[in-house]
Parts: sequence; structure tokens; C-alpha cells
Amino acid sequence: MKDWAEVYKTNNAIDAEMVKAMLEDQGIEAVVLNKIDSSFIFGKASVYCKPADEELAKSFINSNNPETHE
Repeated sequence: MKDWAEVYKTNNAIDAEMVKAMLEDQGIEAVVLNKIDSSFIFGKASVYCKPADEELAKSFINSNNPETHE
């Protein structure tokens, strides 16, 4: 994902969508790239934002979710 920065990754797609929604509530544009294989239940889902918002997004995620995976 050129021109986007990964700010969160997990093996749970719902967690990724929740983080995306939290970021959007803060005015940070975010997208989820879901690479979880539903047949074999492996892979990762990642949340990306614009590089200009990366530090703010990571700070917000860390302060609101102590179980983050960076």
C-alpha cells in the first residue's frame, strides 16, 4: 500500500475494523487490508493511515488499546 503507513496489525479482522473506526472517529483516514484466509484461519489484518497521521494514530491506538500489535 504505497503512500500509507501500517499502524496496527492483528490476526482478528474484527479488531482491525474496530481500530479503523476509532481512528476515523478521531478524524484520521484509515483503511484495513485483510489478508486472513477464512478457510485455514491464518494471516493478518492490518490498519493503515496516511504517513502524516502515523505518529498520532499509533499514539491514539496505544493509549486506547494496551494489547496492540505493531
